[in-house]
Amino acid sequence: MNDTTKKVLLILGSVAILAAAYFLWVSPQWKEKESIERETATLKVTLQELQEKEIHRGEYLQWTEDNLELFDAKLAEFPSNWNQEYMLMFIQGVRDNEEITYDVKSQGMTEPTLFYTLGGSNAEGQLAEQPAEGAEDAQAEGTENAQMAAPQENYTCYNSTMTLEYHGDYAGVKDFVNHVAAYKYRMTVDSVTVSLDEETNELQGNMTVNLFSINGNGREENVDLDLNDIPVGVDNLFEGGDGAATTSKYSSDNGETIKNDYDLYMAVNPTSSDTSGKVVGLASGGNNVTSSKNESESVTVRVSKEGDQYVVEYGIGTDTRRQEFDPGDDLTMLIQSSDIKDTEDINGVAVTLENTTDKTLYVKVADDASANRVKIANRAGSVIVYK
Repeated sequence: MNDTTKKVLLILGSVAILAAAYFLWVSPQWKEKESIERETATLKVTLQELQEKEIHRGEYLQWTEDNLELFDAKLAEFPSNWNQEYMLMFIQGVRDNEEITYDVKSQGMTEPTLFYTLGGSNAEGQLAEQPAEGAEDAQAEGTENAQMAAPQENYTCYNSTMTLEYHGDYAGVKDFVNHVAAYKYRMTVDSVTVSLDEETNELQGNMTVNLFSINGNGREENVDLDLNDIPVGVDNLFEGGDGAATTSKYSSDNGETIKNDYDLYMAVNPTSSDTSGKVVGLASGGNNVTSSKNESESVTVRVSKEGDQYVVEYGIGTDTRRQEFDPGDDLTMLIQSSDIKDTEDINGVAVTLENTTDKTLYVKVADDASANRVKIANRAGSVIVYK
């Protein structure tokens, strides 16, 4: 190989080395430099925006606080539900108002229906479908728990319709409409039919009133009336005479007797104890429903009668059991609470009690005065709760 060839190869090799260095090192570094410069420019803009917001931080916090107060004030116009306690409170308010010369001959109310969800919904207010537990491989426990808790963070809006058949004078009808308009909870008069009773010269007809409630986020009823010693339910609304004697069945000792003899049982304990945090079932045995979640959960107890047989359906959340049982002379339930263990102990229950049997369901909530673990969220049928 002569010198000329060697020089040509040397030059070509040098060029190849330079080209390789450019494409393998210089070019990537240059591109990375340009990417960093673009990202830096973006971050500078973001920083300027954040600095500007920091200047107005106090204003934003005040606006947030003001809006939360407005939201809470508006939320307070709606009860958490329209169960019988709320209906009794509304009717009692009409009766106590001497200015309302208005007599309701009959009354009925439809079951509440969900019509909107605040947060976590689409444009139509329908709650987005949540992933089923166990549908996919678990990723992180925190993520899974957040997904399971998401639906509980939304407010659900319900509507119910109350129909009234009435008679009274013109002023009484106006006063009742004004009472509805000024009532502490939001309701509207949807329709009114009016005709003249020529015999009494009074107005009569039908009125439809729309009722609204908002549930979720731990909202629970806060009724001013003391109804703990009144058996609620349609059959008891106008019961008197001998029927009224059932209201004092266990009143003499505030239900303490139930602690020694009960058909249904629920316990709420610290989840860090040796026992389950929540247990609900029959005192006679069978399959209990338990939970060890350190949070407030919904507990439902429904007692019915099928033929001559008494049946109870009980559950925590969506985990339910159904059993037949013999209550004997009285239908009783003990809800046993316990003291708060420490600041991390937030275990509790929001209880719904439904009774459609021919007996009154007597419920004793024991040892919950200071712990406040047990909230009676809903009652339907003949139910008396002693605390």
